[in-house]
Amino acid sequence: MDDWQWRAWVGHPVGRKLGAAFLVTPTQLVTCAHTLKGLDEARVGFPGLLEDLRASVVHRGSWSRPGDLGDVAVLELDEPVPYGPARLADPEDLPALTSGGRAFTACGFPSRKDDSERYAAVTTSPHQRMRREWWELRTLPGHWLEEGFSGSAVHDEATGEVIGMVTNAELGADRRTTLGWMLPISRIRLYWEDLDDLLPLGWLTPPARHELRRLLDGVRFTDPLARDLDDITGRPLVETPRSAWDSIRHIAEGWPADRLVRYLGTLGRHLPEPRRHRLTAWTARHLHAADPPRAQPAPEPASVIVRLERVTFGNAFDVTVHTWIDGAEGPSQRTERVPERRVRTAVEASVARSVHAVVGRDWMIEFAVPETWLSKPFEEWYVDRDHKIPMRRYPVVVRDVERLRPDSIRRDQARQRWRLLHERGRSDPQRIGCDDTRKGTEFQNWLEANDDFCVLVYGCRPVRSRLAAALNNGVPVMLWTRTACDAPDHRTCRNHRLLDDLAAAVEREHPGDLPRVALTLRKKALAAPLDQPHCGRDLTLLWDDPSRLPDPPLAMEV
Repeated sequence: MDDWQWRAWVGHPVGRKLGAAFLVTPTQLVTCAHTLKGLDEARVGFPGLLEDLRASVVHRGSWSRPGDLGDVAVLELDEPVPYGPARLADPEDLPALTSGGRAFTACGFPSRKDDSERYAAVTTSPHQRMRREWWELRTLPGHWLEEGFSGSAVHDEATGEVIGMVTNAELGADRRTTLGWMLPISRIRLYWEDLDDLLPLGWLTPPARHELRRLLDGVRFTDPLARDLDDITGRPLVETPRSAWDSIRHIAEGWPADRLVRYLGTLGRHLPEPRRHRLTAWTARHLHAADPPRAQPAPEPASVIVRLERVTFGNAFDVTVHTWIDGAEGPSQRTERVPERRVRTAVEASVARSVHAVVGRDWMIEFAVPETWLSKPFEEWYVDRDHKIPMRRYPVVVRDVERLRPDSIRRDQARQRWRLLHERGRSDPQRIGCDDTRKGTEFQNWLEANDDFCVLVYGCRPVRSRLAAALNNGVPVMLWTRTACDAPDHRTCRNHRLLDDLAAAVEREHPGDLPRVALTLRKKALAAPLDQPHCGRDLTLLWDDPSRLPDPPLAMEV
């Protein structure tokens, strides 16, 4: 195997050797992040060949302290070396390769007078793993692990295939041990996705995979993607993918090829331009033999999300303004605690500082507020106070702030009805007139018995007990006019007409389009005579998409 020239040591820039590494390209080596803690560059040597080469740390995993996941780092040499890179095993082959107590070799660089390498024979198995991250290593009799083995490739001497990397060991009083831990190739690739370009994977061609991976570089795995993935596989995830690319691997390596085609067909609507067009072009080139994906709907709008949390004491609120862009959280403002009388001023100022992230896109404003604030006329607040530009120039919706909490039962209930609503593809609202006599418990039971009721339209502002019942049952969309009904005879009252008009306006609309529908109704109301009722005047739209879930402020985290 070319004398195993890909095996290398790693050292401090001006000090001793720290551990091992293995060459994966002519200029790149993989090692442990903990070996390079606090360093931006290191020395690298190939024993007996080239010594003391300068290398820069160009990538680190998620490791920051002992016990953390992602103990992976990548070094880049100033110049390529004339040695063949390590041969990497296919992650899907690891269970078969490690069966039957098969022995592998690790090469470390412990502190010795001769300053030379040492070897250890080890066995491992995916059945002997810890926290789904590490595989246990057991040395054969007469062999041991010690300091200086971190970053060593665990490889098969017969084939040269690398199956993982030594990360840590339980050292005894003599600084040696027969027990250690390995990060398998299947986990290393999670923390350095470029490694997939070097693995002998059996799906797509290497150039097609490389192009697709680069296309998805930096795209997060969000709730909308999780929903699509769940729909296509019909099976819950054991571990949440770390990125959109990780979800692609999950489909490609565990399901028939048609599932990958379907998933890629849904992925495009979650991508911004021009990535969406690039994915369409990639699909046309590399999946032409498969069924073409269905036409994609327009990407979801961006948002400025205003989050108001009432604090326990002092009649004050915590105000946080987030942005939501391309299915993931964008720039956010710091949380500010203000008295209730200053909430509007604080929100308007914070929104003004946030809109730069969404201007030029299709965007909306979402107010996530307590129940008692859902009927506030937020559309009349200013998006630009200096020029007196109201927020109603954009779609404005309200949300239940309780549902933004990751552990909220209300959010879980809303997720189920929201999915049903999107599968149906139209609103089909349930009408609730101002003369409806059902009390809180009866209203609650009616909603609980009809879990396909996803859109409620009220003839007037709902009383608190009904609003709480709807929120508790996960109703994701509600519309009402804030205009009070004061007619003695409900058969001819104006609110009945408003209810009819509002229900007709949204009945056939896709739920994703309702914020724009509400915007249109508000604009029409501005043009209508003030002495004539209009369903767009004083209109509140509760539109609660559970997938649009920005990270909570640190003070709110559970």
